Amino acid sequence: MNRNYMLFKYKSAKHFIMLFFAFCFISCATIFEDSPLTLLKESDNHKKTKKAMVFMNDGNATTDNSLHVILENADFELTEAESGNVFIVDSDHNSAKLDSNAINLTWLSEKTLEISFDSKLRAFKKADEIDGVKIVYKER
Repeated sequence: MNRNYMLFKYKSAKHFIMLFFAFCFISCATIFEDSPLTLLKESDNHKKTKKAMVFMNDGNATTDNSLHVILENADFELTEAESGNVFIVDSDHNSAKLDSNAINLTWLSEKTLEISFDSKLRAFKKADEIDGVKIVYKER
C-alpha cells in the first residue's frame, strides 16, 4: 500500500475518534444542567407583604421532577436558580401526580401559611417557620 494513503487513513481515523469524543462530551454535558422551573401557583398573604409560590423543577438524567414551595417578600421574582426554602417533595417513584393540585396554599393569618398536600408525596424538606411565618402542614 501507498505510504501516503496509510498516513491519510490514520489521520482520518484519529480525527473521527476525536470528533466522536467531543460530540459525546458536549451532548452529555447538558445532563447535569439546572432544570427549568415551572410556576404552578402563588398566594399572597392578606396585606401582600409575603408571597408563597409552588413551582415544579423538571428533573434531568440524575434527578426526578420535584415540587417546591418558596416563601419570600411580595416583590420577589422567581428565577431558574431557585430552590424551595419551605417544602420540597417528589412523586415517590410515581406514587403521586406532580401537578398544580398536589399542593395547596392557604394563608390562615398574616403570619401563618397552611400547606395541604397529597399524602403520597415524598417530602425532602419541611420547614416549620420562615422569616417569622409559621408553616402548618395538612396531609390529604
